[in-house]
Amino acid sequence: MLTSQHLRPIPRPSLTEEIVKRLVNLILEERLRPGDKLPSERELVGRFSVGRSSLREAIRILNAIGVVEVSVGEGMFVGKGDLSLIARPLSLGLLMGRQSRDELIEARRVLETELAGLAAERATEGEVNAIRRQLETMRRSQMLPERYARADLAFHLAIAQAAHNQLLYNLLHTLRHIVGSLISKVVLDYDANHMPQSFKVHIPIFEAVRDRDPRAARTAMAVHLDRLEERLTAAISRGHGRRPSSDGGTARSRQRSRERGPR
Repeated sequence: MLTSQHLRPIPRPSLTEEIVKRLVNLILEERLRPGDKLPSERELVGRFSVGRSSLREAIRILNAIGVVEVSVGEGMFVGKGDLSLIARPLSLGLLMGRQSRDELIEARRVLETELAGLAAERATEGEVNAIRRQLETMRRSQMLPERYARADLAFHLAIAQAAHNQLLYNLLHTLRHIVGSLISKVVLDYDANHMPQSFKVHIPIFEAVRDRDPRAARTAMAVHLDRLEERLTAAISRGHGRRPSSDGGTARSRQRSRERGPR
C-alpha cells in the first residue's frame, strides 16, 4: 500500500483543486508509469477524508486531460496521455473554471488555424494519409455521436502532428480534451444531428492540407471553428431554456470572421 504524504487528509476549502494537485504529485513523485494502478475510490475517500462527489469531480478533470484512466470494474490507472509539464497546469486551470468558455474556444482557434497552415506546408505523404483516414472514419460515423467525436478529435490531432511543432501539439492536445469534453456534454446531448454538417466543413480543411495550400487551410479551419462556436452557443442556450441573444456568441463569431478575412 502506498504511504505517500500526498495521501493524507485534505482540509475543507478547495477540495477538488487540492485532490487534483495531490493525485498529480502522487504520480510524479512516486514515479508511477502509464498503466500503474492507483488507489481505489473508496481508499482515496478515506485517506483524503473527503466526500465522493469532490473526489469524482477531481477524477473527471484528470481523466479529461489524460492524467488518469478509469476502467469500469477494474479501477483507476495512470493515464497514457503524453502531456508536457507545462501543459498540465494550463489544463487544470481551465478545467477549474479560471478561464471562460469563450477564452477557451478563442485559444483553440488561434492554435488550430496556425497548425492547419503549418500542416499544409510541412505534412508528409504519410501524415496526409493519416488525416484522410480519420476523415473517412468521421464519414462512416455520422450517426454514431461518440464514435464521431473520437474520430473528430483524432482528425484535429493528426493535423497538429503534421505541423511538426511539438509544443503547439501538446497545447492543442490539452485544449482538445477539454473542449471535446464540453462538446460531448453539451453539443451532442442537445444537437445529436449536427454530425453531417460538421463532417462537411472538415472536408475543405483536409483538401487544403493535401493540396499544400496554407492560406486555404487556415481559412477552412477558421470557418469550421466559427460554426462550432455557433452550435455550442445555441446548445448552451437551449440547455438553459433561452435563445441566443442577437449580440451573443454567434454574432461575435461572425464579426470575427469578417474582421479576420482570408489569411
